Amino acid sequence: KQEIQWWWWSQDVIPALLNPYLQYHQASESLHVVVDSQVDHPTQCLTCVVHPLTICCLFFNHIYCACTPAPVHLMEGGLFACSPVTPTLAVDLHVLEFMRTLFVWLTPNTTAWCEALESFLDAQGYQLQSK
Repeated sequence: KQEIQWWWWSQDVIPALLNPYLQYHQASESLHVVVDSQVDHPTQCLTCVVHPLTICCLFFNHIYCACTPAPVHLMEGGLFACSPVTPTLAVDLHVLEFMRTLFVWLTPNTTAWCEALESFLDAQGYQLQSK
């Protein structure tokens, strides 16, 4: 099962997510501005079969066109699907960027989280007056 899932992610899902990710990244000015979600459109073509899919991502349930995989629809809305076929969880790209920043700053002391948070918020345009 793990080999099949790895193949699905590496050969099908990730390549299909590249263009939607780059488009979202550009539209959001490198995740600095909120982009209106484009995942609300239930169909893309006249021949597709609509499948209801409930996804826990804190702010919506989604109906998607089976002609385009759900992870692609989610990426268009700034969300990364946690499953290649029928995701039930999606993570906001801002959360992933925060986690990436956290791991860059991660050190064996208690200031890593604070430094990562400050760096992430600074990149989002917020200024903390803690220093």
